[in-house]
Amino acid sequence: MDPEVLDARAKLKEKFGPTQIGGKGTQRRVKKVVHHQEIEEDKKIKSTIKKFGMQTLQDIDEVNMFMDDNTVINLKRPQTQFSVRENLLVVSGKPETKELTSMMPDILKQVGPQQYQYLQTQLGKLGGAKNEAENDDDDVPELVGTFEDAGKK
Repeated sequence: MDPEVLDARAKLKEKFGPTQIGGKGTQRRVKKVVHHQEIEEDKKIKSTIKKFGMQTLQDIDEVNMFMDDNTVINLKRPQTQFSVRENLLVVSGKPETKELTSMMPDILKQVGPQQYQYLQTQLGKLGGAKNEAENDDDDVPELVGTFEDAGKK
């Protein structure tokens, strides 16, 4: 065999040799990656929620949080807990950030005054484009007479 190949194999044995488990020809040990941080955070949050004596709210389909930059944080089927005594509400789930205009028309019932003004300006821009399109419809001829008059002839 080529001496370069043998040197490369020797370097690989030095580098990865200690992780081999078992005898000759067995597979190398697979390093398990465990994410402890997320699990620990969930446990801490759950224990804190238990301390407050939170109760779960059922049948909440959607939660929308309106941001100042006219985006919406949308949570579908969130887990919600509340405590009346502590005046505390916890909403957890997988958030999606969406544009306010992309959630039309379902979002209209939920918007506040700032978002309503923003939507009006956006609709005004769209309405201006529609008015320009309506003014360009000169190709349609105007109707002269009625069908009854044409039927009598």
